[in-house]
This record gives sequence, C-alpha cells and structure tokens, in this order.
Amino acid sequence: MRGLSVALRPCKIALVHALLQDLRFALRGFRKSPGFTATAVLSLALGIGVNATIFGLINAVLLRPLPVARPEQLVSIYHRSTSRGFLSSSSYPDYEYYRDHNTVFSGLMAFLRTPMGLSTGEQTQKVSGELVTPNYFDVLGIPAAVGRTFAADDARRASAVAVIGDRLWRQRFAGDPRAIGQTIHIAGHPFTVIGVAPRAFRGVVLDWGDPPELWLPLAAYREAVPALGMHVDPLREWGMQSFLVTGRLKPDKSLAHARAEMETLASQVGGAHPERERLWGSEVWKAEVYPAQQARFWPEYRKSIFSFLGLLWALVGAVLLIACSNVANLMLTRALKREREMAIRVALGAGRLRLMRQLFTESLMLAMGGASGGLIFSVWVSGLLLRFERPFRIPLSLDLSPDARVLGFTALISLGTAVVFGLLPIREAWSLELTPALKSQSTGQRPGGRRFNLRNILVIAQIALSLLLLVAAGLFVRTLRNARSSDVMFRSGNIVLAQLDLYTIGYSESRGLAFYRQLLERAGSLPGVQAATLVDMLPLGGMRGATDIQIGRQTFQINMNVVAPRYFEAIGIPLVAGRDFTPDDDAGMPLVAVINEQMARRFWPAQDPIGKHFELGDGKPVEVAGVVRDGHMRSFRDPLSPCFYLTAFQDYRGEVTLVLRITGDPLGRVPALRRELRALDPSVPLSLVRTMDTYLNTALSQERMASSLLSVFGILALALAAIGIYGVMSFSVSQRTREIGIRFALGAQRREVLLMVLRESVMLSFAGIALGWMAGWGLAHFAGSMLYGIGATDLPTFAAVSMLLFIIMLAANVIPAARAMQVDPMVALREE
Repeated sequence: MRGLSVALRPCKIALVHALLQDLRFALRGFRKSPGFTATAVLSLALGIGVNATIFGLINAVLLRPLPVARPEQLVSIYHRSTSRGFLSSSSYPDYEYYRDHNTVFSGLMAFLRTPMGLSTGEQTQKVSGELVTPNYFDVLGIPAAVGRTFAADDARRASAVAVIGDRLWRQRFAGDPRAIGQTIHIAGHPFTVIGVAPRAFRGVVLDWGDPPELWLPLAAYREAVPALGMHVDPLREWGMQSFLVTGRLKPDKSLAHARAEMETLASQVGGAHPERERLWGSEVWKAEVYPAQQARFWPEYRKSIFSFLGLLWALVGAVLLIACSNVANLMLTRALKREREMAIRVALGAGRLRLMRQLFTESLMLAMGGASGGLIFSVWVSGLLLRFERPFRIPLSLDLSPDARVLGFTALISLGTAVVFGLLPIREAWSLELTPALKSQSTGQRPGGRRFNLRNILVIAQIALSLLLLVAAGLFVRTLRNARSSDVMFRSGNIVLAQLDLYTIGYSESRGLAFYRQLLERAGSLPGVQAATLVDMLPLGGMRGATDIQIGRQTFQINMNVVAPRYFEAIGIPLVAGRDFTPDDDAGMPLVAVINEQMARRFWPAQDPIGKHFELGDGKPVEVAGVVRDGHMRSFRDPLSPCFYLTAFQDYRGEVTLVLRITGDPLGRVPALRRELRALDPSVPLSLVRTMDTYLNTALSQERMASSLLSVFGILALALAAIGIYGVMSFSVSQRTREIGIRFALGAQRREVLLMVLRESVMLSFAGIALGWMAGWGLAHFAGSMLYGIGATDLPTFAAVSMLLFIIMLAANVIPAARAMQVDPMVALREE
C-alpha cells in the first residue's frame, strides 16, 4: 500500500498543478472581460440570493428542528370536535387524565403561554411567559444554561421560583451568573430566579406571539397572572381548553402507537369524569396527535402556509432560471468567440476533456462568486422580511439567521447552477470542428449558423418567466390595493393605538373600571386629542369574538366586540341610526348594544331596530340603542356578517387597546400620554404603542410581503431578460455583419435592415409572451385563494404586463438595431 501511495504521489501533484493552472487561466480570462464577469456574477448573486432567502424562511418555519434533545420523539396532543369540526388544545384535567393513564410516553407535560407583568421599580414591563408543569424542561430534554430547571417539589403553590430566558437574563442581570438566587417581581409577587434557559431555546410553538422570556410553575398562576383565577380555577376547569400538551415517546413506541392510545383515552375520559360529560353534553372530542415539529404552529394553518411558501419558492426558482439562462447565454456567446482559441489549443495537443475541465472551472468560479454575493444579499433581505410581522396572517416568532441547512442549500444550488449554465459552452467545445474554426478570422462566426438556435430558446424562456413573475406581482399589487379600499378602517386617519393590560397586575373589576374612566378623561383632555376610547379587539387583527344570543326562541352565534363611548367616532365608523354609548351606560343601568347594518337586516328586516331586544347566552336582556355601518371583524377576507357591540363599562375587559384620534403627528402626543398614565398608576404597562397605519400594515403583512417581494423579483427578472435579449441581438448583428453589408451594397434601405433586425426580437418576444401567458394562467389559478377582489384570469393585469414587457424588449434592441444601420458595406465585405 505504501508503494502504491508513493507511485500515485506524482499523479496527485500533477492533478493539483493542473487545477491551479485552470484557476489561474480562468482568473486571467475574467480580468480581460470585466463586463462579462460582473454581469454574470451579479446575475447569479441575485438569483441565488433570493432563493437562499426564501429557503431560509422555509427553514425557519418548517424545517429547523426544535432545539431540544431527540426532537423526533416529541409529539403534541390536540382535540377536535366531531360535531363542529374545529380544533382545540387541551384542558388541564384532560392533561392529568392522559398523564396518569398513558403507556406510550416517557413523560407528558403541559404549558400555557400568557403575558406577565415584570416589575421594574415603579413601572411594569409586559413580557411573554409560560406557566408550565414542573417536568416541562425534563420532557423537552433541555438543561439550564446557568443554574437549574424545575424539580418535582416546584409543583407546590408556595414554591415561587422562575427560570428566565437568555434575553431577559442579559437585559436584567447583564448576563451575570450571580443572577441565580436573585428576586424578580411578577404582578407584584416575588419569584426567585433558579435558572437561565439556553440561548437557542425560544419555546415549543412559533405562533403564540413573542417567544417566552420566563417560565413559572403552573401552580403559581394566581400570583403570576391574577386574571387566570379571577372567575374559574384553570386547573379544575374542563372547559378551559388553553393548555398545549406535549409528550416524549418511549423508545419502543411510535407516532402510530400514540395516536391509537390517545384516541382510546379521549373516548374514556368522559365516562371517568361525569362533570366533563355534563359540561359538553353530546359534544364528542377526539384526540389528534402530531409530531411536535409540525405543531410548532397551529396545525390548521399548515395548508395555507405551505401554499404561500410554495408559491414564493416557485417564483424565486423562476428568478434563478432566468439568471442561469442569462449567464448561459453570456458564456455561450463567449465560447463561440473563443472557438479559434480553443481550436489552436486542441491543435497544440490539449484534449477535449481538458477544454471541458477548463470551461467547467470557469463556470464553478462564477457560481462561487454568485453564491458569496447571494449570501450577502440574502442576509440583507432576511432583515427586511422580519419587518413583516404577520407574513402568514398569524403572529410568528421567526429566526432567519442562516444555519448549516441554509448554507448547504446555497452551496448545492450554486453547484447546480454551475452545471446548468456550464453545460452549453462545454457542449460547444465538444462539438468543435478544428478546420473551420482555425480558418475563421472573425469572432464567433460559425458558417451555416442557425438563426433559431439555443440562445434564442434561452431568451424565449427568460421572457416567459419574466412575464410569469410580473403577472404574479401585478396580481398581488392589485390585491393589496383592493384590500386597502375594502374597509372603512383603512381610511381612519391619524390614530394612535396602545395596549393596556390590567390583568397582569391584578386589578379587580371595580378598580379597573375606575381607572378606565380617569384615563379616558385625562387622555381626552390632552392637546390635539379629538377623541379617546377603548376597544377589546381591534378589527382586522385576526381575532373574532363570537357569542351565542337568543332572539325569540332561537339561538344564534354572532360576532361581538366590547368598546368604550366614542369608539365609532374615533375609529371612523359612521353611526347610521340611534345613538352611541355614553358614560351613563354603566354597570348600574340596563344592558344596551350598538349593532351593525348586517345584524339589523338579518333579524329585523324592514323594521326599525332601535329599541329591539335580544338575550345574551347567560339570559341577560340587551336593548339595541344604535346602528353603525358594516365593517370586517377578523379579516378583510371574511364576508361581512352580523355583529354587535357592548360597552366596556357594562362588560368589563382587563386587557384593552386605548384608541386616540389626534390632529397632527399621531405619535407626537405619546410622551404626554405616558406622563398622564404614570400619574394615574406607574405600575400599569403601556405596550405596543403604534399608529393605526402601522397596525393596518400588520393586518396586511402577507399581502404586503407578497406584493413587495414579487415586485422586486419581477423587476429583477425584467432587467435580466432585457440584458439577455440585448446580448443575443448584439451577437446576432455581429454574426450577420457580412450579410448586412451585402444587403446595403445591393441597395437595401436602412429602414429595411432595421425591420429585419427588429423582426427577430419581436418573434422572440411574442413567443416568450405566449408561453408566459400559459404559465401565468396556471399560477393565477393556483394562487386564487390568496387574491382578493380580482379573478384568477385578470385580463387587465395580463395585458398591462405583456405590453410593458414588449416595450422593454423592444427598447433592449435599440442599440443592436442602431449598430446594424451603421454597417459600412465596404468594411464588412473587406473583412471576409
């Protein structure tokens, strides 16, 4: 073996020497053609960069494994109503029954994510936290980065301990290990810090708002989140299906075992607990088990997320194909111009495989340059993507930093692009005919060359893909415009929104109502404030408050919201009949409601609804006091539906949004508002302060992201296609210099030569546009559910995009056509 190694050593040295020679030769060639090199690398950087960006998004949402031990063993448990079909999480008693009776899990834990009030001096900071069973970290297999996690003894209510997140540890304790044993105050109650979670851990689920920053034992819920125990005991309430349950499978158990056993246990739990049976009556709940990797967001969101990400990835794939086509055309043109050089090298003894290796080395170096630029471009674009708060219409906590998977994908597509666009010049080198190439004195002229060749096919493909991207951009831009004009909320004006959470600091209902009255009085008297009010759920925010009402002997489920007086004035929803709420509509007065036009038409058609009555689910009578214009509730995509409003002073809510209509700069009054709030109670957190415009942009995050990304992709594709057709036509003119000279010598007019040159580009454009229409039609039908206010076959968009593309393609021919008209017949003939 040693002798064989010694014998092969010269071969290895020769191979390394040959590769280095190829690299040096390629670099020398790139330096001689800086325009070609810059265009090729930039094209590939854009194509690879946008693909790496979208793959990074897919990786963060779907592929990146949970930062826990053996994540493939974790599963999550949900429940589905067989009569109504909707999916739900679990109640704590459900969890206890499954924990005590299962045989498939080595550990089963439950947790509840909820906002918490972290006291800092006199002020309270609202943070995202989780109430967890003591085995939470053990089931996940996550050790503490500093200190320890919870033990079984921490299940006792008296055990006021906390594990904090890495971010909170660094902000509050400057990353000092001596934070262990320190005290923090949650809702005014002291908790001892016993550990710090690993930096990479951001919770098990992505779609429950901000990632958690602290974890507390579930037994401490009364102290940590006083509102939880205000009306019911969440640890005993079967109807509180707010807990997420996650288990770790035993080594010898599979997902199928877990599904079978959980289905059996779900059918048994009702018989074992009559109180659950009495609560749900004939309602049957089936258990559904998902891999925890899939359950990082609500399972029913998965289809829409897959569709949206699939659309984006298909379109960025089109950008990469355009970039590859562009570079392939450039390299093909360059290879034809180098035919005589290649022929001389073959004549001097270089084999064709040697030429092919040289050309592939050049392709690989261009791809590496494109990959490097693409990664830089991807990091920049990923930062822009994080500005879209709800890209899938749900709150997601995403980490788009590149990991090994993203880097590996980038390397893979870089190698793939090198192969794709490198095959064409390699093919030309393999089919090189020495005698004609050695005789040719011109650059890139091959006798008998075809007019309709591979370069033209690549240009047609570029034009078709560009049209596809531009159509997609046009459809989503129109969708965004239609969405902005779909609701009165989008014309609301200068409004400031700020969230108030009295639940996290333990306010009682009477204290909260008194606080609301004082706050509205103080805020309404600030300079420039036209109206101050409160609302439970802002429209178009993805939330829908539905409740049962009774009219006559029939029961209906109707949308509802809770607001303070002057809400409709502040938000810009016109009052069409009756009156608004007043401060006199308080807890001591009969319940009154303001309804929308849809509710009036449905339940009291051709009647005056003012003074009509209906009953809430608990039997309380409500009188209709006013009617307001219709508006969307959860989303602008939902159809208009009946809705009614109650006043916050008759139906208390501890977590509301303060709404201020302001003249001038909306955020200019925020410092004064904070001063008034501190004067009332410095412990009340005022969070998520923003303008109405910012809020509405969040509500349209998916549409904004789609229209922005696709517009950028379309512009890039259009530029690359224009460069491609310019290069092809320039090369075509240079190849036909002798033909053009003969035509001029025989008396052809310059107009005729111009039409001859433009005819070829027009044919290429028409062919590409025709193919693009077919692809665009298929795309529009696939994305039909993501569009709004337009049909899938939107002819105005297709026509406008086609006209734009055709004009750009003609413009790209101006310089080659002008060059053709300047051909001197004598010079052209003398060159031959």
